[in-house]
Amino acid sequence: MSGIKITATLISSPATPHTAMASGDGWEVSWLPGQTLTRNQAITAMVIASIVGDGGVGLADDPIWPHVDGWAGELGLPGADAVVRASEPPTPDSPAGQEKRMCAHADRDGQGMHWLGTGQTCQAEIGQQPEAGT
Repeated sequence: MSGIKITATLISSPATPHTAMASGDGWEVSWLPGQTLTRNQAITAMVIASIVGDGGVGLADDPIWPHVDGWAGELGLPGADAVVRASEPPTPDSPAGQEKRMCAHADRDGQGMHWLGTGQTCQAEIGQQPEAGT
């Protein structure tokens, strides 16, 4: 399994195009559109997506299946359903399917960071001048 990167607002993995993004009420995972998850559930969802994207899951006798079934159960899904969903590309309306950029007013540690969709402007960016030396 490839490394999963977890920050305060984003969970991603180089093994999958899927992402999890913090939202006002919890976390949104691109392969579970319309569902709001806890942070732990989002991490679990990204573990499944990373395993699927990093070579997939074998036949029924593959020793990873009991783990996948357990993780999927934490999301209220059967393991096979989770694998199928995580195998699909992100939908255009999912967080990973939209072109996003990080708001420029976030500090170097990502504090204050939030994502802006295409054509969106953050109110904090309006009139903001670059710092000296940048």
